Amino acid sequence: MEAGAVRNADEWFRLMVETGLAPGLRALGLTGTGRQFRVVQDAHVGQVSILQSTKPSAYSTRFTLSLSVTATDEWAAQLRIRPYARAAGHQGSGWQERIGNLMLVGGGVPIGDLWWKIEAGKPFASLSDEVLTAVREFGLPAIRDQIRARVS
Repeated sequence: MEAGAVRNADEWFRLMVETGLAPGLRALGLTGTGRQFRVVQDAHVGQVSILQSTKPSAYSTRFTLSLSVTATDEWAAQLRIRPYARAAGHQGSGWQERIGNLMLVGGGVPIGDLWWKIEAGKPFASLSDEVLTAVREFGLPAIRDQIRARVS
């Protein structure tokens, strides 16, 4: 997009993913493109998926994160059988959880269904930082715990 172009919320969201979230997730040790990022460890694939609301407006959109762990042999088999399934966010028989259910507050109570909101044209650096902090502090430790539990 050219400089100064008016962007709707969907375009602004894509820009935030490309320039804020994707580089940040890679800096945390994940690989991937688009809205799917993964780490491979001990014959398992841990994945962070960025899920956008199905009903964005022209002015804002919401998004959340889904995390999963799948054995690498199942991961490969699912990709061969149903390559479209991964793109749609289906994780097979492995572990899957939304980020808000991993973020504990107060006496260890999960936040629950957590969605972030991005508004077209508004700065998103602090929003990207907040999401990346959630992944670093809650998401990646949960993925590592799930991998350790499956290897033990």
